[in-house]
Amino acid sequence: MKNLNILLILFLLFQSCSNEVKNKSPRIKSNIKIDSPLSFEIFYEDDTVEVRISKTINNNKKIKKSLLINGNDTLSFTDKIDLYINQNYIYGYNTLRVIVYYGDGSIEKYSRQITVYPKQKPSELEYEIIKILPHDPQIYTQGLILYENHFYESSGQYGKSFLRKYTSDDLVISKEIKIDPDLFAEGIAILNDKLFMLTWKSNKGLVFDKNTLALLDSFEYNTEGWGLTNNERELIMSDGSEKIRFVDPSNFKINKEIQVFDNLGKVESLNELEYINGKIFSNIYGKDKIAVINPLNGLVENYINLEKIINKKNYKNIDVMNGIAFNKKSNTLYITGKWWPSLYEIKLNNR
Repeated sequence: MKNLNILLILFLLFQSCSNEVKNKSPRIKSNIKIDSPLSFEIFYEDDTVEVRISKTINNNKKIKKSLLINGNDTLSFTDKIDLYINQNYIYGYNTLRVIVYYGDGSIEKYSRQITVYPKQKPSELEYEIIKILPHDPQIYTQGLILYENHFYESSGQYGKSFLRKYTSDDLVISKEIKIDPDLFAEGIAILNDKLFMLTWKSNKGLVFDKNTLALLDSFEYNTEGWGLTNNERELIMSDGSEKIRFVDPSNFKINKEIQVFDNLGKVESLNELEYINGKIFSNIYGKDKIAVINPLNGLVENYINLEKIINKKNYKNIDVMNGIAFNKKSNTLYITGKWWPSLYEIKLNNR
């Protein structure tokens, strides 16, 4: 019996060792090291990035040539090359790809991410208040539009979300619809006679007739929904991060994405959006501040500080600024916030 137990133990040990060998994944061997740049190393425009590779100790193969692929640029080198950062870069994370060709015909591929910051510090735009209009303090403003002499406004929160249409002269409500209580209404935009609305965490957008506010359709996206605007061709949306996406309104596929940066780093919490004269104006959630963004590269060119536009200490129930609408005729902005009692028409002085 004792011998039988010993044999059983030996059998189990053998099986265990056998399974361990079978389940063990082969280690991927790296023959090249990227010595420079470091992962996620920060560079500014006009900087020079030294890209340098070397062979590992056991790599006896001869390097015939190497290619550095960066965006649309393909540069040939052997083991070292200088890469120049210019203003055509999209700010944020950039992936450098290296392809190594050996004399024996074999190929290896490697990559390294760097972070590009703009050099330019955003300037601050001054403003003056032109007019103060009454605003319903029960509205948790998420999106605001002035379109063809009508204001459109979305109000958020679960079970309380709605969409309104007003006459622009006296802000009289001409249409109002309730949003499904399971949805938290967010930003809105009008494009091709349709009103598009995002919702917060449901990954679902809604499409309405801009005149009747009748629900026409819905669409899906895989991020949170925050702010929405358009450049007359694409929908432009934010998700609360530093990213802004440009979306095809016919199929809701993402055409491109930019990362928003100023000279200090990424600018997060991008919220309500408005496209004005070729720039994206974005509320920064939690701050009474608007960033003016270049849509080509994500550069914050200006800030508008609106901390003094309303004295919040005079109000018990008032939340952050949110809501930007543009009046093309007067070249002025309308600004409000969540549960704010006023809608401010302002004019930028140095723009």
